[in-house]
Amino acid sequence: MKIHLEHVRSFAKAQEIPVRPLTLLVGENSSGKSTFLAVMSAVLDGVGFPLNPAFNVPPYSLGTFDTIATYKAGRYGRDDSFSIGFSDGEKGAKDYRKAIGTYRSDAGDLRCTKFHVSGDAGSVEFAISESSFTAVLRSPSRNGKKPKPIEVKVTLPDMAGIGRKSVVSIDFLYAMVQSRMSRRESKTSRSHLWYMRAVSNARPPYRSCYSYAPIRSKPRRTYDELSEDYNPEGAHIPSLLARLLRQERNSAESRRVREALRRFGTESGLFRTIDVKRLGRKVTDPFQLQVSVSGPAVNLTDVGYGVSQALPILVQSVLRTSSDVLLMQQPEVHLHPRAQAALGTFFAGLVADGKRVAVIETHSDHLVDRVRQEVATGSIDRDRVQILFFHKPKLETTVHSITLDKFGNVENAPPEYRRFFLDEEVKLFNRTSR
Repeated sequence: MKIHLEHVRSFAKAQEIPVRPLTLLVGENSSGKSTFLAVMSAVLDGVGFPLNPAFNVPPYSLGTFDTIATYKAGRYGRDDSFSIGFSDGEKGAKDYRKAIGTYRSDAGDLRCTKFHVSGDAGSVEFAISESSFTAVLRSPSRNGKKPKPIEVKVTLPDMAGIGRKSVVSIDFLYAMVQSRMSRRESKTSRSHLWYMRAVSNARPPYRSCYSYAPIRSKPRRTYDELSEDYNPEGAHIPSLLARLLRQERNSAESRRVREALRRFGTESGLFRTIDVKRLGRKVTDPFQLQVSVSGPAVNLTDVGYGVSQALPILVQSVLRTSSDVLLMQQPEVHLHPRAQAALGTFFAGLVADGKRVAVIETHSDHLVDRVRQEVATGSIDRDRVQILFFHKPKLETTVHSITLDKFGNVENAPPEYRRFFLDEEVKLFNRTSR
């Protein structure tokens, strides 16, 4: 899979950024890593993309058109449009598909004005205004000849604002075009069938996408809320754990969570066990999370802050299905080096065999180096791992895809990669050698 960005903040030029099952985002602050995650979250949202991209759903906050479109300053000013999207598969292959949405300013907000879908079944391009849209359908070549494009125009006088944030979905637009085509020809005609195949290419390649905030919720001495509704900051995790660790001790979910916590706790040295202490007999009664480190179990608030910050990452990642995408910002926050390295082992195991994807923004050398070590030991195949290096020397970001060889060594890294860390080591060496 690749993520497309053009004229988005510091991504001034069009870039197709590859994503592998385990993708580590590294680079200096304000180099575009969080923007990339926000765009990825938006384009993999099968409900909101492309008409209503979720740029400002926690933990992301990209703002309006004027804070998203690239600003080049001086006489160049701000770009008058930007585009985002995704592609999946190899171009020319039967499973290839690509979907790109283009957006312009609308009284300070943004409006989708164009949506292009292409693949082996041809392409469909929607030109969208406030009360109408035109779809141009181009089918694949047959016997070396390109069929004539089919144009369908739909006017909706009672549906003003279809390009703005509204209740109208892209599925509605698809259905309107299908309805107009059905009036012209049979539903079993060649053009009708390839249209249905073409629009199916706009579906995200993964079922769901979940984002994790860089700072998770603070631990509490006592919990009395039972909501398990997903929250990027992990506020739902205590209730979820209370159910899994007590009520369903023998369920498959409970076993997976217990095993993941046991392994990470041992590897990181953060804890031995985590359990629930009920403060009453009813399910709705308050409870406490108890953590055992080396002696008797104590309250979660009485151990290092890192435990409460790691729990949402561990629990939610284990419970996601094999067809989900996990987007994480700085999972190593408040963790010591050993625990940061343990996260590398955890993430490598998470994606080693299944179709799950984990994209992780990190500032931790320990996490990155542990992933490299997991590749060297064969715990995860090198082809499932990559490092994306975000480099922003001035106003524009360039993303370099860095791969690993079978020994975990970095390949094809640009000169800028790790330059800061190498310079610091040289300075330290020069100081101590005098």
